[in-house]
Amino acid sequence: MIQESTAAKLLLNSSVALLQDYDERDLVRAQAAQDARWKKYVNEGRKHVVHQTNKIMMEAQPIYQALNLPSTAHFQTPPRPSDATPKVMYEMRNYQLHPGYGSVPKLIDAFAKGLPSKLAADPGNGNLAFFGYVDVGTLNNVVELWRYESAQACIRARQASRTVPAWRETIGSVTPGVQHFTSEFLRPLPLSKWQ
Repeated sequence: MIQESTAAKLLLNSSVALLQDYDERDLVRAQAAQDARWKKYVNEGRKHVVHQTNKIMMEAQPIYQALNLPSTAHFQTPPRPSDATPKVMYEMRNYQLHPGYGSVPKLIDAFAKGLPSKLAADPGNGNLAFFGYVDVGTLNNVVELWRYESAQACIRARQASRTVPAWRETIGSVTPGVQHFTSEFLRPLPLSKWQ
């Protein structure tokens, strides 16, 4: 599983593509090039691009095993009514770790132990869509991608997780290895299957 992320400094714009492998990447790019909505989006947005970065990520399998989840390639969004307002929000949590070969495995191991207790604190609210690390790009970078029905649902999940002693211990154990941490909200495009 790879995740290709193209983040462009636009007016509040970031693009993330979750793909199974490089062949799927090529296929999706070819299909997008034929989609009039995508062409319009790219053409209108291009004039605002100041900077663009790309990274390729690998799934952290111990996380999926600990949570008994399928890989991101099999992630299913919950059913939604056709008239539902587009409140769906993804939170991307990005951890830049200190250099060294042990940084990423240590964080993954700690999260594999702690995430089950975090999720138990607020069942059914958030869905883990992706958990992985950079394979090509800025190394020692770990990303979580969570799906919520709204930004407020994300905040409720955060508040609930802060009350869980095992999760607090997990965060305490990995914090010394984190250089910096960012969190951002992403909203899927109308043409995305990730609604």
